Amino acid sequence: MTSADSATIDRLGFIGLGVMGSRQCLNVSRKSDLPLTVFDARPGNAASLVASGAVAATSAGDVAAKADLVFLSLPGGDEVASVLYDDGGVLAGARPGTLVVDLSTTPVGVAREAHRRLAERGVGFLDAPVARTRRAAADGTLAIMAGGTAENYASAEPFLRMMGTEITHCGPAGAGALLKLLNNTVVFETVVALAEAVTLARRSGLVSDEVLFDVLGGGSAASFVLENHGRSALLPDEHPTGVFPASYMRKDVGYTLDLASELGVALPAATLAHSLLGRLCEHGLGDNYHTAVVRLLDQRSETS
Repeated sequence: MTSADSATIDRLGFIGLGVMGSRQCLNVSRKSDLPLTVFDARPGNAASLVASGAVAATSAGDVAAKADLVFLSLPGGDEVASVLYDDGGVLAGARPGTLVVDLSTTPVGVAREAHRRLAERGVGFLDAPVARTRRAAADGTLAIMAGGTAENYASAEPFLRMMGTEITHCGPAGAGALLKLLNNTVVFETVVALAEAVTLARRSGLVSDEVLFDVLGGGSAASFVLENHGRSALLPDEHPTGVFPASYMRKDVGYTLDLASELGVALPAATLAHSLLGRLCEHGLGDNYHTAVVRLLDQRSETS
């Protein structure tokens, strides 16, 4: 069978306890009150979860063997494939009827392949990447977009709602992965537009940053990106590490361009965005928040 009945989900697993994963996992742990097994390639990342009552596993396969529902929160498609298929991975440990929910941002092809290969072993799968900030991950207010069967979505939905407030079943295998890539691509294209506006306004000397953002935010240029990326990072010109780095955004926009190439679609704005992210990494700002793209526009390369 390739679906799981939510009534039979008595044990949870979580693999990948980084900036986003650890916060999502903690919400699931607190709200579900179910036994939880966790694993991260960096054992220290599991410490806070273990202190909250989770059990640390020795491998991804060990998590899958001890859970009915397994969440993945990993950096990208390569890591997801490794955790699923390598020796000691999820596929080696999962029992028929297990449901795996991937919260990572991956290429559509990786997601669809996971659906196919896990189904062959009687294991359910959802590609269910998340959007919004690490603050939203901590608060349980993420947006989550899921691709997969209606049955698997119904089984996972109560647990997804422990992590997010906007939960959407987007369609079949790969639909969630596609929409997350489009989300991130649009976000960064908007960040570039705001960075251009900030740079030009500053060079003009005619308006303050605060007036710029108040006017844009009060008009038709208003957006989530303006309020959450613009005001928090572009306005103070602070682009710290430990947030969503430029190197991750470059990877995600690259996934979008790869799919566009496969489908024969030209994406000139996304191509420019990807090029700017590449230059940002070359300038040593790959670990900085992707809003640091403004440093290219005003020809400064120092980090914050």
